[in-house]
Amino acid sequence: MKHLLTIVFINYFITSIYAQETIKDIDGNTYHTILIGSQHWMAENLKVTHYNDGTIIPLIMDEDEWSKLITGAYCLTEENPENYKNTYGILYNFYTLIDNHKLCPDNWHVPTASEWKVLINFLGGKKIAGGQMKDPDSNLWKVSIKNANNNIGFSALPAGGRGRLGSVGELGNYATWWSSTSEDSEYAWHWGLYPDKNDIRFNPGHKASGFSVRCVKDN
Repeated sequence: MKHLLTIVFINYFITSIYAQETIKDIDGNTYHTILIGSQHWMAENLKVTHYNDGTIIPLIMDEDEWSKLITGAYCLTEENPENYKNTYGILYNFYTLIDNHKLCPDNWHVPTASEWKVLINFLGGKKIAGGQMKDPDSNLWKVSIKNANNNIGFSALPAGGRGRLGSVGELGNYATWWSSTSEDSEYAWHWGLYPDKNDIRFNPGHKASGFSVRCVKDN
C-alpha cells in the first residue's frame, strides 16, 4: 500500500509540472486547466451565464419556480451572489448540461460518468481521491481533514448546492459536480466531496438539483 501511494504522489507531482493553460468561455471568464493522467480538466468551476451560442441561461433564485423547472437554469446564493459566483462558480440544474445550445467552451464538454471514474481511479480510488482534490489552503472548507491537499491542482472548493425543492445550502461543507450521464428520466449521476472525509461519493441526483460543473477537454 505504501508503494502504491508513493507512485500516486509521484504522478501528482509530474502532473502539476506539465499542466498549465487557460481557456475562456463565451462571457470572457478565464479558467486555468490541469492535466490529470490523460485528461485535461478545468481547475475551476464553470461560471458562464450564456450557452456557447450566446443564448442566455435563465437565472432562477425563487425556490418554488426552481423546483418546477424542466429546462436549463442556474442559481447563486442569495447572500452576496456576485462574490459567490467569482469564488465558487455557478450552480446549474441538469437540464442546462444537455441543452442543444451547449454549455462548455468549444472543444470542451461536461464529463460523463465514465470520465469521472477515470479521474477517480487515477487518483487512487474513491477512498482517497476526494482528499487529493480539495484546496485546504483556500481556508473555505469549514472542516480541516488530515491528508487533504491540492497537489494535482484540481482546487475543489465547498460551493454547496441546491436541492430539487429549491433551497440553497451547505456552503463551506460540500463540493458537488454533475456528470452528463442520466440514470433515468428524473435522475443523473453526480460526484461530491464530504466535509469530514477524504472519500469522494457518487450517486444519482435529481435533475432539478443545482450542482457545480467542471468541463473536460474533448479527445
